[in-house]
Amino acid sequence: MLRLGTADHSLWYDELASVEFARQPIHRLWSAWMVRETNPPLFYSLLAGSMALFGDSDIALRLLPIAIGLTGIWAAFLLGRTLDGPRAALLAAMLLALSAQHVDFSQQVRAYGLAHTAVLFACLGMVLYLRRRSTAGLVLYAAATLTALYAHTTLALFAGLAAVTMLWLLRDDRRAQRDWLVANAGVLALWSWWAAITLRQLAMPVTNIAWIAAPSFREAIDMTAVAYLPMYLRAAGPVGTAQLLGLFAGLGAWVVRARRPDLTLLAVLVAGAPLLLFAITQRVPIFLPRTLSWASSPALVLLSVAVVQIRSRLVAAATVAVLLASSAIGLAAWLPDRERDQWRQTAAAVERLHPLPVFAGDDAVALAMLKYRASPASGFTPIVVQAPWRERWAAGLYSGPHLSPAAARRLIRMRGCAVAIGWGPMYPPILEGAATQRIGPPDRQPEVLLVQFPGGRGCSR
Repeated sequence: MLRLGTADHSLWYDELASVEFARQPIHRLWSAWMVRETNPPLFYSLLAGSMALFGDSDIALRLLPIAIGLTGIWAAFLLGRTLDGPRAALLAAMLLALSAQHVDFSQQVRAYGLAHTAVLFACLGMVLYLRRRSTAGLVLYAAATLTALYAHTTLALFAGLAAVTMLWLLRDDRRAQRDWLVANAGVLALWSWWAAITLRQLAMPVTNIAWIAAPSFREAIDMTAVAYLPMYLRAAGPVGTAQLLGLFAGLGAWVVRARRPDLTLLAVLVAGAPLLLFAITQRVPIFLPRTLSWASSPALVLLSVAVVQIRSRLVAAATVAVLLASSAIGLAAWLPDRERDQWRQTAAAVERLHPLPVFAGDDAVALAMLKYRASPASGFTPIVVQAPWRERWAAGLYSGPHLSPAAARRLIRMRGCAVAIGWGPMYPPILEGAATQRIGPPDRQPEVLLVQFPGGRGCSR
């Protein structure tokens, strides 16, 4: 109920992209046409089916990720129970249920929640295979890992790290190693289509990830703390860094003493993910809290197992209380800020300015405004004046009017004034020399500007 009851707010920019991809024909999503998009098409395909069943209102769109997120809580329960019994299972499920990060990704119409859930099932498959050498565990790992790879491209880090770690843990069993290699070869073969598209994208001069900056080591530690700690802070700072290092040190010492391959596996995934991501981001910047977030769920399960094994019942109970309270506080602090972009409010503000012409700086922004306008009869149709910075994925998806900057300025002078919609770096290139007045709160995206040129005939509606 928590995830569903707090889900009725505007989609943010990336979620709107998901909706536009889900509206494409399935054969287009699974073709070379997807070279325009850095994320694989599995989630978009699932979303297309969900939209066909439930519609495209904001809440209806979030039903799919919410269902996937709830399945992830079940996966955490199963993994905790397999590792250490029902107490660890219950604590892992409770921590994930109260995690602001997990609630966030369970509501986002993006593939992060699918990646979280797939990783947990893949970990469960690996633990089962380590313990019993069961074919079922191997099949579960392969299916879940392939799902993760087709959920988000950065999950290749998980697949690579898991493959190497398991190969090392199985070093005393040649037959198990062979079967493990065969399973991973099958996963790699089935993923090769998207891998080829990713390589083509990396060779392009401008990519959809060009905005990501390579963080310093200190910044990477801060982002790791944001992804891993229960509070789900915007920036961890020195206190968060100290908590993260303490968490890693405590779990590391416990895992070394335990000498259990299944716990070692999770520890390597949890500690190795940020290190590997940081190494790769020196060449291809991809380090963000959300690209690391998939490792936070195994971290919570590992932490749950460690806590229930504390010998002192009083210390264990106090630790559980602190963890649950921290998660609840983090969730309560995050909920008021969960709406990243206020497209619904933006469209309403623009409609109040009708019939002024409305300019957008990118096809993607225009598509967003179309979704949230009251109806085509409201009379407001965005005019795209392409900004220098643009989204490659949206090219050609908006069939509405496009104008050159010179033609747009002429129209504004003729009408007296106009409305400009900007999001991030995408502002229509018509603002030079114009007087602008912001409509709406100053700290929210997207931005609505009333535009007028000096010497014009004035703003009339």
